[in-house]
Amino acid sequence: MEKQRMTAKKASLAEIVGGRFVQKGGLESSYVLTALGRRLSRVRIMGLIVDKFVSPDEKYATITLDDGSETVRCKSFVNIKIFDGLTSGDLVDVFGKVRFYGGEVYVTPEIVRKVPANADTLRALELARIYSQQRKLLNRVSEIEKSTADMAEVKRLTAQLAPSEDIEGVFEAEETAKTVTEEKVSAAAENKGKILDMIKQLDAGSGTDYAELTAKSGLPEAAVDATVHELLESGICFEPRPGKIKKL
Repeated sequence: MEKQRMTAKKASLAEIVGGRFVQKGGLESSYVLTALGRRLSRVRIMGLIVDKFVSPDEKYATITLDDGSETVRCKSFVNIKIFDGLTSGDLVDVFGKVRFYGGEVYVTPEIVRKVPANADTLRALELARIYSQQRKLLNRVSEIEKSTADMAEVKRLTAQLAPSEDIEGVFEAEETAKTVTEEKVSAAAENKGKILDMIKQLDAGSGTDYAELTAKSGLPEAAVDATVHELLESGICFEPRPGKIKKL
């Protein structure tokens, strides 16, 4: 039996770029998991062409799309004729698969259509409706999860809301968000311990200089500022004078 082609999901470029690429093996399709729990493998995107490139040997070509929210490159290998007749400033509707390489999420196009200048307004309305429905699904799943601790019951009740793949995407997004939060909490605790140790080590008696603390910590300035603010707010440290911090 011939395998049915996966439906192309309409998505904004920001949703694709802002998601987390999930690499699958074998016959399973890789996808971008978004914050709204959407799994984007085959997509339909629209944007203005802001750049076009064709390699000298004509075996590789790209167009860069901009939809006002982000930019994404569409890359074609060997079959570069798919971009024939297209130039910067054209508004195009692209069907393709999401790929990831070298830290970049991109799309390998299957169909590229030039569309009228006002087509992006309709697409924006369609996406607004899609995202509104997805948020309602997330909220309903969350309500069900709060109503019972029995995971089997949660799965039974949520199965009535949407196709299983959509529900699995929501669960995966929730788990990813939880993991990210735990990692942030762990990193903050680690930063706090490190900064506190350095404050004590660098204090020659009159307190530790903020600039020296930032320079020698090896941490981003924003992370140092947030940690210092927490130490002052909690009363663990104080400012003996402007520009200095000291442990109580």
